[in-house]
Amino acid sequence: MLEFVDKIIGSDTKHSILSTSKPTPTATPLQKYTILEVSHEIHTPKWVACHPLPYPYAIYYCHYIATGTKVFKVTLVGDENGDKMEALGMCHLDTSEWNPDHIVFRQLGVKAGKNTPVCHFFPVNHLLWVPEEPSKATM
Repeated sequence: MLEFVDKIIGSDTKHSILSTSKPTPTATPLQKYTILEVSHEIHTPKWVACHPLPYPYAIYYCHYIATGTKVFKVTLVGDENGDKMEALGMCHLDTSEWNPDHIVFRQLGVKAGKNTPVCHFFPVNHLLWVPEEPSKATM
């Protein structure tokens, strides 16, 4: 994983790992959440997203999308019990190079394109690697 991160972000650059915080232990595991606040945008020209795969040990699928992306820290509040959590959100601003048959386009009823952004939250245990240096990633 680290070799891939170094290849994308740069081996001479220190890295930070961002993720969505776990809800409090009393939180209902699956519930609807409402965006309470967009805490801040994380300005980063390069990033690597790593998603856990279902294996009996830790294996991650890591990738980087070169087209325009915005990353945010967002405060969410649970609709059932008011529990708060900090989530990592990402908006892919240009989906023109994505597979036009990607499931997200069918779910949203839109077509891939430069003016078709797709936004999502990172679930718990998914990681986002960004440069640590303030000039390369600021919060």
